[in-house]
Amino acid sequence: MNFKSQKFFFFFLTIALFFSLQTIFCFADPKTTDQDSVKLGKYLSILKKIDPKNVDSIIAISDKAILDFKHQNSEYDLCKINQGTGFILSKYGYLGLSEKYYTDALALSKKIKNTSLEVDITNSLGVLWGKRGDFLKAESYFLKALLSAKKTNYQEGVAAAYFKLGVVRTKQNKPNEALEFYLKVDSVNQKNGTHFLKNDLIANKAIIYAIRGDLDNALKQFELSYKIAAEERNLINQVLALQNIGLVYKEKKQYQKALSILEKGINTAKKSNLKEEELRITINVPLVVFEQKKYHLAQTQLLDLLKKAKKLGLEDLQVEIYNVLVETSEAQNNFKSAFDYYKSGSNIKDKQINEQKQRALAEANASLGLYKANAKILEGNQLLFQTRKERNIILVVLIAIAILSFVLIFVLIRLKNTNDELSISKIELTESNSIKNKLFSIIGHDLRGGHGSTLGILGLIKNGDLDAEEQAKYLDLIIKQSTSSLETLDDLLLWGKAQIKGNNLQKVNIQILPVIQKVIDLNIKAINEKKLVLNTIDLEGKSIFMDANHFAFIIRNLMANAIKFTPSNGQINIYAENHQNNLIKICVADNGIGIPEEDLKNIFLPDSKSRRGTNNEKGTGLGLTLCNEFVMANGGKIWAEQNNNQGTVLCFTCEKG
Repeated sequence: MNFKSQKFFFFFLTIALFFSLQTIFCFADPKTTDQDSVKLGKYLSILKKIDPKNVDSIIAISDKAILDFKHQNSEYDLCKINQGTGFILSKYGYLGLSEKYYTDALALSKKIKNTSLEVDITNSLGVLWGKRGDFLKAESYFLKALLSAKKTNYQEGVAAAYFKLGVVRTKQNKPNEALEFYLKVDSVNQKNGTHFLKNDLIANKAIIYAIRGDLDNALKQFELSYKIAAEERNLINQVLALQNIGLVYKEKKQYQKALSILEKGINTAKKSNLKEEELRITINVPLVVFEQKKYHLAQTQLLDLLKKAKKLGLEDLQVEIYNVLVETSEAQNNFKSAFDYYKSGSNIKDKQINEQKQRALAEANASLGLYKANAKILEGNQLLFQTRKERNIILVVLIAIAILSFVLIFVLIRLKNTNDELSISKIELTESNSIKNKLFSIIGHDLRGGHGSTLGILGLIKNGDLDAEEQAKYLDLIIKQSTSSLETLDDLLLWGKAQIKGNNLQKVNIQILPVIQKVIDLNIKAINEKKLVLNTIDLEGKSIFMDANHFAFIIRNLMANAIKFTPSNGQINIYAENHQNNLIKICVADNGIGIPEEDLKNIFLPDSKSRRGTNNEKGTGLGLTLCNEFVMANGGKIWAEQNNNQGTVLCFTCEKG
């Protein structure tokens, strides 16, 4: 068996291993049982439909389900939703997040003493570490699962653990040890009269025979696999089995027999409209033709196959086609075409690496915050650098000038990225200093100044320097100053909490009118003092979906702002109306002194300056900054605009309830 032939043969055997649902890199969806509630089924169905790129949405839905089941004290459903989330995140490549959910599920399974669930989750953790390439840790989990399954006579768990240990040994290039584990699965089935992993077991034993060079035994196993797939009417497994039978005949140099078997597999896939499987088996035809040294024909077949692979978006298949095209071109001494094909394949690989880097960034942002996300970006850049470095070594053989050009481009890109990162860091540092200065200004001037005057007045009262009328007047002033200082302190504490802990959202359905009525009641004294007319328009029965504390804070600040800047006998209108994309718009409009056009865009920024109200009321401007943060945290927008008549309209959007 020559090197090229051996390389492609084992590549497609690995594809067969990949498609086996119980292998270390592709595993079964968590089983559903009669215990599973309808609500759990609905949550899992929603999670499976979310776009793999939207990891934040997956986590948000999962955490909502977890909170729901915690309230119901349903520990079994809680365990299953953690297991399901771990499975989905692992399937999409978010391994760090997946481990967290699997670990929580494992702890819950032990708490409720559900051993079969504990064994399944332990096996899943082993699969996760196998996908990371840490086979020793994967083996440790599989052995734990095996011991637990044996202890409780959970035979399906015993078979699954033995099977996965066999796959680990295959990946470690220890075929003899792998075969021992597979034979133990056979022993479990014979002893219990079961058929656990029957077809997967046959296919993987065939792979072991092929690795050992025992093509006759490999052929028998693949033919048995095809027979079982035909009996079960499993078309995908039929196509895979025919593909591997054809590959074995190719390695035995029985090319006509190989082409005949492959053609049968292609027709099976075509009749069943299995387009992807049809292409994946079809690529073996030009490989057989290549072995017959019919290089031009093989190249023609590959180019036709490439068009179909591009149409279906199968990038991994495109890379393999380009690799074979490189070899067919080299065999025909057409090194320019070989270089072009190599470059096309490398571009796809670079694209996949960039996508992998973006996925790593999304996972880091969701689980570890901005600091560790930057570490993931650096890791992705290092991976890209290493890949390009390896490619440069190959390009030296083809053309030295291309290497030099690539290095220069790479250096320029790195310099640009570094400059961009420095610019972002500078902007963030400037914003941080601005916020710090504002906080010190509020603490030093507004809070300290107010308490200084309060102490002075209290001293006059203690010394008896004020008559009864003056005392009443100044006590009223102290109350106003203390109330203002308390509101400022509340804003500072809430802002500090958001900065330290982040915005931990707990979004719920909220009726708008009761919350607004409560805020009106809290401000009734200030409203009556200014003799303001306050109208709530079209709020009855309307609801929103957002964090309740954030909504109450936003309404409280927008209404206080309107009261502050509306003169006596003025009018404030609060209304809600439907907005685009399943959103609702809530507005607080006043006919007060208004805001200059040039300042409208800046009132929500941390460095904005607060103005005094119509009754000389003071403020810090921090409230509107927090409003902006809370609205954005809930997925909405906030803005200010001039009222058509007079005054200002402050509006924000949020999800409908």
